[in-house]
Amino acid sequence: MKNILNKIEFHYTYLIMALSFILTGYFLNLIVFSSLIIIHEFGHFLIARLEKIKVDKIIIYPYGGITKLENKINIDINSELKIAISGVLVQSIYYIIIFLLWKNAIIRDYTYNLFKIYHYSILIFNLLPIYPLDGAKIMNLLLSKYFNFKLANKITVIISIISLFLFIIKSYYELNYSYFMVIFILLENIIKYYKLLDYIYAKFLLERYLYHISYNKVKIINNKDKMYKNYRHLFKINNNTITERNFLKKMFD
Repeated sequence: MKNILNKIEFHYTYLIMALSFILTGYFLNLIVFSSLIIIHEFGHFLIARLEKIKVDKIIIYPYGGITKLENKINIDINSELKIAISGVLVQSIYYIIIFLLWKNAIIRDYTYNLFKIYHYSILIFNLLPIYPLDGAKIMNLLLSKYFNFKLANKITVIISIISLFLFIIKSYYELNYSYFMVIFILLENIIKYYKLLDYIYAKFLLERYLYHISYNKVKIINNKDKMYKNYRHLFKINNNTITERNFLKKMFD
């Protein structure tokens, strides 16, 4: 527990929101909302540790949290999927416990109703396919199973932008300071992600070269931009077949 507490950071936008909750007397709302977010992120943290992947930090935002991993890009897709899905699962278990406490009259109706509203709001919002939400991470990993790594990332950016635009349209009549803050944070993250696409791909290639990463499944390709996660590659160039290791060695040497 000490490990996870040391890694939690509260984003300034969360602190602004928390202060506004306290000043307006919604202290219980703040506790309920924050506990759901922290439990959600604890789910990611727990499964990451079980998968032997280090957690860099957990950033708490007004709409949820982001668990940043100290992992290589070239790790098993299924391991990453477990981590991405675990937040939703652990949060749901937490909500079931609250529901049972309410059923047994241990907590009040008002407190349970707060949990119910915030639980479903956070759950549905986190599953939206907008980077860096869990929905976008799950979508990106599923895309990586069927498309090359570079294309999967580009599709994730496009779907994130479209989904954010639809979210703005749907929330048009509810737009207030909180919504604007959430939209701004999401847009900022999408733009950062888009700008880093080339860097991410360069790191993807360099890791394979430096750490001799290899997989059992093989794909034959003719271009380094068509490399997949969870595959090793044979390059077919000018009727010559080159192993991925030799191709990358020539490229980086």
